[in-house]
Amino acid sequence: MAKKNFMELMREKTVDVRPSLLSAEENIKSQLLVLNQLRDLIPPLSSDEFSQLEQNILKHGVKDPLTIWETTQAVAGVGADDVPVFVLVDGHNRYRIIQQYHVDFRINLIRFSSLEEVRDYMINYQLGRRNLTPEQASYLRGIRYLQQKSMRGANLNADETAGNVADRLGEEYGVSSRTIRRDGDFAAGIEKLTPELKRDVLSGKQKVTKSVVTNLSKTLVDATVARIDAIQNDQPAATVPEDTTSPLPDRLRAEIRAIANGRLTARDCQKILRKVAELLAL
Repeated sequence: MAKKNFMELMREKTVDVRPSLLSAEENIKSQLLVLNQLRDLIPPLSSDEFSQLEQNILKHGVKDPLTIWETTQAVAGVGADDVPVFVLVDGHNRYRIIQQYHVDFRINLIRFSSLEEVRDYMINYQLGRRNLTPEQASYLRGIRYLQQKSMRGANLNADETAGNVADRLGEEYGVSSRTIRRDGDFAAGIEKLTPELKRDVLSGKQKVTKSVVTNLSKTLVDATVARIDAIQNDQPAATVPEDTTSPLPDRLRAEIRAIANGRLTARDCQKILRKVAELLAL
């Protein structure tokens, strides 16, 4: 049997909302949920690109339906219940304009089993549809690499090594495995920025070299970095305070993940071991 390509698999997941279900469609449209982690995953439009999109929608309406994930609060990570939620997956810029001008739009429901699967879909979809800058493409590939490594570390795919992950993604995207690993370092550095600075760097509004961001991935900081000059001076200044209300075990796990995201040195490994020992002692 021939292997199905990405778009064929996505068509199988998609459920068109039939005219007989228009009342249900309006109900879904009235309660769309925007997850910041999904919205911020997509490289932002430039001011000119957003303005052009806004003019096109006001003149011609919203041509393409917004993609919606029908799931539950528990699966989406926004609660512990099986209460249905409808998460916006594709169309964040259009939805922003829709809300501002009260423009009508259509939706497609799509099936996913997890938030990780949604992120994979969004990354592949964006890499295939938009004219991305090299930095934006590198960030998206790197995020997927880090996610796949994390899944392997959680024994979700224990028989696959980090090197195999890089090889597989490199083949999928037509780049070398070394490029994928560098993409991972770059993405890990970007994730240490505040959402505002992250958007500015990926959109090109704030100019910073890729190597400086990559080096940031190997630097231990206690909070997200908010100033571009702090990165360029190679002295990251954390201006967003650490969440001290988080339970200690969760904070320790987050610190371990943050260290492990970089290219590990012997010193980093020692820090991980110390924090693991603290975690086990709780």
